[in-house]
Amino acid sequence: MPRWLCALLATLALTAAPAHAQPPAPEAEADADSDTDSDADAETDADPDPDPETDPDPETDPDPETDPDPDPETETETDPDPDSLAALEGDRLADDGVRVRYFLERILVRGNEKTRDRIIESFVPFEPGEVIDPEDETFASIEIRLRGTGWFRSVSLRLEPGARRGWVVLAIDVEERNSIVISGLTIGVSEGLNGSDDRTSDPVPYLGATLTETNLLGTGARLSLGGLGSTRGWGADALYENPRLLPRDYALRVGGFFQRARQYYGNDPLLAGECPPEVPECEEELEARNAVVFYQRGGVVLGTGHALGTNTRFDLDWLGEVNHLRSRPEAASERRGSEIRPIDWKLHDGVSYLSIARLGLTFDRRNDPAMTSRGLFLHFQTELSHRLIGSDYDFLRTQILFRAWQPLPHGQSLRVGVFAGAVLGDAPVYYLFQVSDLTDLIPARVQEIQLDRRDAPNFFDTAIGVMRAQEFAMRFDLQYEVPLLRRGPRRVRALNAYVNAGVYLLSDFRDLELAVPGFVGGSRVPIDLTFDAGLRLDTRVGVFKFGFSTVLGLIAL
Repeated sequence: MPRWLCALLATLALTAAPAHAQPPAPEAEADADSDTDSDADAETDADPDPDPETDPDPETDPDPETDPDPDPETETETDPDPDSLAALEGDRLADDGVRVRYFLERILVRGNEKTRDRIIESFVPFEPGEVIDPEDETFASIEIRLRGTGWFRSVSLRLEPGARRGWVVLAIDVEERNSIVISGLTIGVSEGLNGSDDRTSDPVPYLGATLTETNLLGTGARLSLGGLGSTRGWGADALYENPRLLPRDYALRVGGFFQRARQYYGNDPLLAGECPPEVPECEEELEARNAVVFYQRGGVVLGTGHALGTNTRFDLDWLGEVNHLRSRPEAASERRGSEIRPIDWKLHDGVSYLSIARLGLTFDRRNDPAMTSRGLFLHFQTELSHRLIGSDYDFLRTQILFRAWQPLPHGQSLRVGVFAGAVLGDAPVYYLFQVSDLTDLIPARVQEIQLDRRDAPNFFDTAIGVMRAQEFAMRFDLQYEVPLLRRGPRRVRALNAYVNAGVYLLSDFRDLELAVPGFVGGSRVPIDLTFDAGLRLDTRVGVFKFGFSTVLGLIAL
């Protein structure tokens, strides 16, 4: 008999066979995880006469237009076949039964008044028609990423029944929050108020802040404007970033800045020189015997970035700067241990140029970027400046920051933090690691501008006392937080109390290898203690911290 005739008879025989009923869904619930609610759960005690509109069940044909609904009456007449409980992809679990999977019909966004649907949908790596697993950890990661934008007070994901059996709708419910925030708010008095009658400790107030629109016109773009005002230095910067403006969802980042400031050097310095007439403020510093460099700098940044997964992204930037050293002492030296050394200003005279290529990698799995209680954060950044790309300075700077949060009972949390950084080569002084950025016991720099010339405390009486701006830095700290207020008035989201303690190290590589002369034993290691305690307040306009370190901006320790 011809083969084609055999195939035709076999087809007719199969067509005439009685249809077997679609089995009910397996017993185990198909929730995505504890953070993803699913209305599409399937259980073994399902009605033997399921409604195709409300009881989603995996189908083998992903096309809802060509696969008609099964006849409910036919299903009631046929007993389920235990052997046909295999999941859509034939993925049978060894012990726990079957892993249920569904087809994604569409994404539904609810609760957004400002943020555009397509912006929220862009955080979902699934496409309509794609097979999805309700137990996939991707759902929790989507929720974490949406929370991390800072656009929403709350985010929840649900799987809801679709228009056909085996198809589901991914519903994303959000509650938006104010997207205009204030960050980096700094108020202080340089030198502190103690000893303000001393000519060499003239107190000068300063104020700095950054105003940011985190969701410009609902497009997800970010626009920041920052400023700092003081008689000892001032600066301004602006940054625009659109995370998906370029093709293939690459980000575009454009910014600029300008500063007019001064940098303090030395420990008990010895000076020689005169002040130029175009820098009248130099006279008071020279009279106070401070080794001070007056400079101004301005620059631009142009960059891009892209997500490498649900929690990871990379950023690539180019920075161009113009530096002008306005005034410095003709010669100066300082005491370092038992030696007197000349001061290296680490700035070229006159006008110089910087061209820097910067690469950053970030892994962010925090449950809340503002008031984090669990998760991980890892950031790696390296910067290269070289004459081959048009720079007057040749150096490489690398930094890494790691933080991990462990939730404790009653909403408390413990944070572990580690920072390390190194500079190799000829870097400008403001690209070195500053002691004020490592310790909480003196005011930190604002926009990389030094406003306070006080030395850091030296509790361990080590060589850290002679370190100001160096090539190598490390810090390890622990922070404990306890919530004092949750979901307070609409203007206040949360209030936490915190205690932080740690140790830090700051040195040049030469001093690590040979040690600073005059220090012996353990004192040769430039390490010391830092600590802080206070309150952190999350409001509609940003997160504010008021602690012991804040008070130190107003008094001398």
